[in-house]
Amino acid sequence: MSAGRVILIVLGSIGVLFGLALLAGGGFLLWADRTQREDGYLTTPTERFATPTYGLTRTRLEVDTDGAGWVLNDSWFGKIRIRGESPGAKTLFMGIGPEADVAKYLGTVAHASVEDIDFDPFRVTYLPVTGGAPQGPPTDQRFWAASASGVGTQTVTWKVREGDWSVVLMNADGSRGVAADIDLGAKLSFLLWVAIGLLIGGVLVVGGSTALIVLAARTPRPPPPPPTEGRGSGSTPAHEPPDRSTEETPPS
Repeated sequence: MSAGRVILIVLGSIGVLFGLALLAGGGFLLWADRTQREDGYLTTPTERFATPTYGLTRTRLEVDTDGAGWVLNDSWFGKIRIRGESPGAKTLFMGIGPEADVAKYLGTVAHASVEDIDFDPFRVTYLPVTGGAPQGPPTDQRFWAASASGVGTQTVTWKVREGDWSVVLMNADGSRGVAADIDLGAKLSFLLWVAIGLLIGGVLVVGGSTALIVLAARTPRPPPPPPTEGRGSGSTPAHEPPDRSTEETPPS
């Protein structure tokens, strides 16, 4: 097998693997879009978040569309939803605010920052921040872009805007010891189209790469043997034309 054909087979094999990855990604997104939605929101499982300090935060939520502000609408990426319920008798507060204002409010307050979240299995990595009690309860602050507080299930729905944001969980009275069962949701209307595009692309890539492998691995037909000249052994002698000189001349 020539080096060129080997290279084509290798490239075709890589293409097949890439196409299968596209199919797997498209299938997962399609499954998530069809089975993990609730009221139009793609929703995570409900999990427990807790800290013995005065609050929980998730900072560095940067929203930058790089000039493509048209994607921040209900048809693409419009809203996020946070639902939570305190398992105790305390009144839960949830809020989303500008990162700078939240940092100023909680700068000297003992709290925990959520650094990383794994969902399978669920595990949260917290960064503890030392400090004292807040100067006032979170419900008295006026910088929140969206917030909710009360007993029982609370829901914060926020229309996404560009900027740097932070999510805060606290007790409504600003007391120590915060716990809540939280699920997160987002309206991602474009997810179905992304899944369909990945599936179509995967089918095309797998089909083209498979055809490339088949063509490269096909054994070429041997060229036909050249015609033999003269009389070979066992061959039928060629018919010689009659000698016209021996033919009788018809009478005049």
